Amino acid sequence: MKTTLFRLLPWLLIAMVGILVWQYPARHQGTGVERTLACSDLQKGCTMQLNGRPLMVTFTGQPKPLEAFQVEIKTPDIAKVTAHFSMEGMEMGFNLYTFKKTAPDTWQARVTLPVCVTGRRDWTMHLNLDDAPVRVPFVTDL
Repeated sequence: MKTTLFRLLPWLLIAMVGILVWQYPARHQGTGVERTLACSDLQKGCTMQLNGRPLMVTFTGQPKPLEAFQVEIKTPDIAKVTAHFSMEGMEMGFNLYTFKKTAPDTWQARVTLPVCVTGRRDWTMHLNLDDAPVRVPFVTDL
């Protein structure tokens, strides 16, 4: 009995770590309440106030599944920006993007969305700016 337990223990630990890594982006949204940036045209850019400072989010090009596009974040005094993408009630796998600082107060990431097998096009980008979470809902082209 003990021998079987010791043989299974490494596999159980690997499975637990795998589950944690898989669920990390969905569960780790920082310590604050996730605010929503409502935006009718992300290609033109949309703004909001986040913790007393301006935040602007812009997409270069219309987002489409399997076609890379650029996401640009402009906000002052931020040390780290990450994002992952999901659909309401449907996690889309591990897709955490870490943005790179390209200019003062400007961050960019090249993003490629997976294809949803159900044909849905309603996405949410979950931004994390120094542990300040922001959700940005959007719809992709066909």
